[in-house]
Amino acid sequence: MSEEKELARKLKALAHPLRLTIVALLAKEEKEMYLNEIANSLAINRALAKIHLKKLENGNIVKSRVVLV
Repeated sequence: MSEEKELARKLKALAHPLRLTIVALLAKEEKEMYLNEIANSLAINRALAKIHLKKLENGNIVKSRVVLV
């Protein structure tokens, strides 16, 4: 993928205030966080957090993994 396309994909992923807030939260915490922790920290529901995290993941901004507990 060209550098321009990769940059466009990242900018598109960051093009929402809530997604920027999620990235800022993750940077501030400097640790892995569960979906529930992110949602609770931002006072949003898990479904909304998941939608925005998926867009950030598609833009190669964050990585996710499934943890079975």
